[in-house]
Amino acid sequence: MREAGSTPSLHQALATIAQAARTAYAGGSNLRVRSSGIVHEVAMTKWFADERMPGPACMVGVSGWDPGAAHPDRGPVTCRRCLKLTHAEPAGEQLALFESEPVPVPAAGAG
Repeated sequence: MREAGSTPSLHQALATIAQAARTAYAGGSNLRVRSSGIVHEVAMTKWFADERMPGPACMVGVSGWDPGAAHPDRGPVTCRRCLKLTHAEPAGEQLALFESEPVPVPAAGAG
């Protein structure tokens, strides 16, 4: 016979799993799903009971919410969606919307 209070509640169990996952990704780890060759950027996503879990920033599905399907990876991010969603374009590649100096307009009848 078990003592009252010896079994954690469902919410406590989910909180423990979520905390362990957050700890595993602390320090800047990226994420790999199972044996996939793609490495994802990590974002905190809402899980069961409003717990936060590390997940792919691109929000690709991870095997039906299975926390064991994803694992930390120290390799560089290779997911094209994650790279597009989470990294700003280099400043030198942004086209100017307006010219900084007005472009001279030829006078009427000139030319």
